Amino acid sequence: MKLNFPPRISSRLTLMVSAMVVAIVFASCREREFKVKGEIEGAPETSVVIEKSDYRGAWQALDSTRTSPSGKFSISMAAPGAPEVYRLKIGSAYVYLPIDSTETITVGGRMPGLALNYTLEGSEQAVKMAEFDHQLSAEAASGKSLDDFKKRVFQTYIRDSRGSLLSFYVLTKTVGDRLLFDPANQDDLRYYAAVATAFKEFNPTDPRVKYLEETTIRALRERNTRKGRANVVEAQELKAIDISLPGTDGKERTLSSLLGNGKRTLLVFSMLSHPDAPLVNREIAKHYAGGAINVYQVSIGDDRYAWRDAAANLPWTNVFDTEGERSSTALKYNVSRLPAFFLYNAAGELIDRADDLDALDRMMKK
Repeated sequence: MKLNFPPRISSRLTLMVSAMVVAIVFASCREREFKVKGEIEGAPETSVVIEKSDYRGAWQALDSTRTSPSGKFSISMAAPGAPEVYRLKIGSAYVYLPIDSTETITVGGRMPGLALNYTLEGSEQAVKMAEFDHQLSAEAASGKSLDDFKKRVFQTYIRDSRGSLLSFYVLTKTVGDRLLFDPANQDDLRYYAAVATAFKEFNPTDPRVKYLEETTIRALRERNTRKGRANVVEAQELKAIDISLPGTDGKERTLSSLLGNGKRTLLVFSMLSHPDAPLVNREIAKHYAGGAINVYQVSIGDDRYAWRDAAANLPWTNVFDTEGERSSTALKYNVSRLPAFFLYNAAGELIDRADDLDALDRMMKK
């Protein structure tokens, strides 16, 4: 039996259903957003840009706005699938903030001197990140040893962090061109072990877990070797953070297949579709010298066809990372900009890294 509604009732139901659908879609979109808002004293009608690292040697601008005449601003963005660190560029100053799912972060402060005079509200991690960055700036400016400061940092931000994004941010923070916590330092190594253990327990699927574990294992092995106790490290422990990605023929190519064959191996993270790629490749070729070393080049991007065309003329191993900007492989090596270079010795042990072409040249001449 077919039911026929009177026109007025049918139209009313249609409007009601349409309104419900629109409301549901609107609500679901809002649920996937986070917001950053604030008021900056002394910054009327000033540019505000929200950025995220794009692994290309710079931060990528995702959205922008301008402050009102009173210094207020607001930006909403799609929430990330996993916790990430973003930054705001306000005028010429930068403010770093953690985003975990849907939340509203409020930024306060004044210009000039915003980098040292801002506040974050909206999440416990945001408040603590601002607190940590301010403390680090003050300690670094004092010129004193940071040893006591690092102990306080561990107690405050790492010990009970339960594998949080903040603990990873703190652990891998740099002061100038040096790591605040250096895994090659015996005292700092325990902090890496603590964060690795926390991530493995509370966030076992986070791609940072493998990087933390392997960094800790590698540092322990190097420490024991220096002490003449290399036998303490069991043979089955990893000498390298291995990579397995498709080559130009579509077959998997592993980094480990090149290691330990009597030649040094240069691991390269780059983007073959980038305008600077030819310059980077010429520098690599200079050190490759017809096969004097092994080269394993990982190209990060989203255009497989452009990569294949560019890689076809290169004589060393080239692979493509399909994860692009969210590369878990790059994260394992703590790569935040491209190009990045890692050197393995003839025995297949990771011994050095370089983050630009000048540093690459110095590293290869050692």
